[in-house]
Amino acid sequence: ALMKLILFLLKASWRIVTMAIVIGAVSGVANTALLFLIFPALRKGAGPSAWVIGFFAGLCPVVLLTRIGSQALLSRLTQDTISRLRLGLCRKILASPLRHLEEIGMHRMLAALINDVGTVTHVLNTVPTIVVNFVILLCGAGFLGYLSLKILAGAAVFCALGVATYLYFASFAKRHMRAGVLAQESVIQNVRELIDGVKQLKMHAERRRVFVDDVMEPTEAAMRRFKFVADCLQNAAIVWGRLMFFVALGVLAFVMPLFLDIDHDTRTWCTITILFLMAPLDQIMAFLPAIGWATVAIERIERTGLMLDMGKVEQTAAPAVRQWNQIEVAGVTHSYRKEGRPQGFLLGPIDFTLRPGEIVFIVGGNGSGKTTLAKLFTGLYTPESGEIRLDGQPVTAENREGYRQLFSVVFDDAAVFDSLWGLESDDLDRRAREYLDVLRLSHVVKVQDGKFSTTKLSRGQRKRLALLTAYIEDRPIYVFDEWAADQDPTFRKL
Repeated sequence: ALMKLILFLLKASWRIVTMAIVIGAVSGVANTALLFLIFPALRKGAGPSAWVIGFFAGLCPVVLLTRIGSQALLSRLTQDTISRLRLGLCRKILASPLRHLEEIGMHRMLAALINDVGTVTHVLNTVPTIVVNFVILLCGAGFLGYLSLKILAGAAVFCALGVATYLYFASFAKRHMRAGVLAQESVIQNVRELIDGVKQLKMHAERRRVFVDDVMEPTEAAMRRFKFVADCLQNAAIVWGRLMFFVALGVLAFVMPLFLDIDHDTRTWCTITILFLMAPLDQIMAFLPAIGWATVAIERIERTGLMLDMGKVEQTAAPAVRQWNQIEVAGVTHSYRKEGRPQGFLLGPIDFTLRPGEIVFIVGGNGSGKTTLAKLFTGLYTPESGEIRLDGQPVTAENREGYRQLFSVVFDDAAVFDSLWGLESDDLDRRAREYLDVLRLSHVVKVQDGKFSTTKLSRGQRKRLALLTAYIEDRPIYVFDEWAADQDPTFRKL
């Protein structure tokens, strides 16, 4: 698991990682050297020589500076890596087809962007400490071998037994970790439903009780159970590993003198060395549960990235289309499919032609496919059959991004941002204020440097603010998805 995290960092910058590990190794060697300079002085009972004192004094700043340096390098790299990871996922989301994003589910993307990235961030910050402690363990093992190869061999046997046992328990723990993370996705989905439906739940006590007791509580219980079992298995493995060190000490103190001719001083030094190595080992093992969770999080982030890639990332560098004479929708169809149902139902085939200057109303009952047709027509969905032609040329993956720049769209669930990003111009504020006056929003919303003073408005007012943004985009074709449904008669007329 630790190697997977290090490889994850190496992909970001192997030079910085290598430099940080080398500096951390120097810190570990210097740290070990400080302690083993003290031991002879304590054993001899006499004052240390001048060179020992000078060497000790020289090593102190080395330990300080190398520890700080390695942590600073890896901390900077960690933050940069996490930022690139999160931004990379965001770019993949924006570059993936809308229908594929809807199939993945918002809860999975939120889990990857927030929970999983946060878990990895927490653990990567511990990598410098782990590296230093690992080097101290290696140096201590080398010193143990210098004292007695037989004792080192015995310690290696117990170490191998402890590692094998830990890996055995950890394999079971990892299964529960994955199950716990899947349960966490359901928890996030429930929280989104709670936030979206809080008004309705407040108005109906029985539905509120059932939602909390029968929907949220079982999901939370499943997540708690999986994570609890995973942590217990991890902790059991860690405790067993620590016990192996005490067993090794017991064998060294009580068993080896019966079979091996090892003098008292050597056994004393070996005992002190093993006791000294328990501190860095404890620190490393304390991080192991978190490292396990981070490994699962990395797997999920990678899988989410692959899921987005499977959606055929769209071309986002196509030149915008501004002039047009005719758009033809020829035999376009779209299939509605739901998970667990082998068959859905079909929208289409649809044929129509649009020309500049026309106003077209698409009418139909709820669920008849009006919004889906708008997504197909504006290039957000790719037709399953048939094609859309712009001035006789088919709209394809290569030019779909440019084709979409023809449209300003206000969907029924339109998002309203607090800033007019990407629409900067010298007279942006003036134009925005004019539209605020026309749409009768100037008494509640102000605009300064392209930023709105508030977006906490009623649904109808938010729709008007979305309309303002569409006006400022000033594109050749406007698409309104039931815009007037949330407006009073005055604004429908306006």
